[in-house]
Amino acid sequence: MFGFLKAFFPSRGQRPADEASVVNDLADRPETRANTGTTAREPQATRTASRHDIATTATNAPAALPAEMNAEREGFISREPLLGRDQRIVAYEFSHALQSRIAEKRLLVRQFYDDVLLRHLAALDLDGFLEGRLAFLELSPASLSHPAFVQLPRHNIFLSLALTVTDAPLADMALVRALPSLKALRANGTRVGMKWQYAWKMEASGWDALLAEIDFIRISWREFQDDSDDALERLVSLLRPVTRTLTAGTSPLRLVASELRTPEDFRRAYRLGFDLFRGDFINHREPGKISRSSTNRLRILQLLRHLRHDAETSRLTQEIRQDPVLSYRLLRYVNSAALGLNRQIGSLDQALTILGRDTLYRWLSTLLFHVVDPGYYEWALTEQALARAALMERLGKYAGHAGLTRDDLFLAGLFSLLDKLLGEPLEKLATDIQVSDELRAALVHRRGPLAQYLAFAEACETTNTENIAARAQALGLSAQMVNLAIVEALAWAQEMTRFSETAGN
Repeated sequence: MFGFLKAFFPSRGQRPADEASVVNDLADRPETRANTGTTAREPQATRTASRHDIATTATNAPAALPAEMNAEREGFISREPLLGRDQRIVAYEFSHALQSRIAEKRLLVRQFYDDVLLRHLAALDLDGFLEGRLAFLELSPASLSHPAFVQLPRHNIFLSLALTVTDAPLADMALVRALPSLKALRANGTRVGMKWQYAWKMEASGWDALLAEIDFIRISWREFQDDSDDALERLVSLLRPVTRTLTAGTSPLRLVASELRTPEDFRRAYRLGFDLFRGDFINHREPGKISRSSTNRLRILQLLRHLRHDAETSRLTQEIRQDPVLSYRLLRYVNSAALGLNRQIGSLDQALTILGRDTLYRWLSTLLFHVVDPGYYEWALTEQALARAALMERLGKYAGHAGLTRDDLFLAGLFSLLDKLLGEPLEKLATDIQVSDELRAALVHRRGPLAQYLAFAEACETTNTENIAARAQALGLSAQMVNLAIVEALAWAQEMTRFSETAGN
């Protein structure tokens, strides 16, 4: 662990550093000092140069920590998407896979996991990945002085403070003393909030001062699940009118609904006016909604079969010409910035020649996920499939598994979710597409080396640390490799989703 964590993990006889005193000096630091009201950020070169140092600095493990925590130091990062009111993914919540289990444990343990999370996030190019999206992090107030926290792109960060009290937020004196520092953080672009505790009462004093310094409130849907007296509706009606004065003007308090389990939970939260939505509901299709393709899916399947059987280019061109929408999308894709060609391509023959058969096969495969009037389920599932495909491709490159091609890894990840979108068994879909024997073994029977990578990619979408670590070790992958591959895959999937929208999906 880092030398600076001596303040976090004191030797015998030494008192822990006061949480608020560690935070309060932020206002005097150059990187957190508010001056002109604009977001102050270090030059990219400076942040990149120090990112590796922070992420790789080794320190001694504190003797006071449980022995089993040593296995968690590598830090496999989990992420969970949050949807906006447009039902698209607008943010990811990043956490160490065990952070959610330590809410009731002592501060030192909390800071240990905060350290692991921040070091690994600082090693990644979150700025390039996030672009217009947001990153939610839950940290102890004491962890705001962590050097890695300074390296994160503040303008994209939504920071949820982990409090140690349940009766009222202002009973946490560390939070009270940290309020001036929170003002400095917000002036530099970070958005600050906290999770609402069910026992809190809006009638208590001091709320005006607190709400003036935070930007969002997270509300656990599970805690209000058995609500019979409309307490949730009353709470929302009290919080919704709250506004705060920011450097750019007045902004409403954002409400985040977490732990939504079903589509009905989502619909109710949406009706109540929540701004962001997180939970397992995203994996469940809305009742009665059918995913209709925005392209001729039968024609795409026919083209995939032609490619598998090495059909002549002229035959492929003739098949594509019969579908104006498909022809338009192909030319739009080949002339897009994603391919970076320095000349305009105007014919299908040229497009097929430049793309090549492998790239054409992959592009056509992604079109199977294009649907008419997509809801949150289709948007999230499509991006999940693209990210899983890109992740498997990158993990295969890092692991250097002989005998597996990049295309097989990519397609295994992509096709593994096709049954959820189309509502048909994978065995039938694999037959329709006429996938290779290796792909069929992985998708249908979960056998072979491709299945090993598929199982690991699926594990990375959960918070089961033990499963992730065991499968990573079997493939010879470090946490740093995996975390980097995840961020790269998510960035690529986000880019492809945006391109799909502009191409007329």
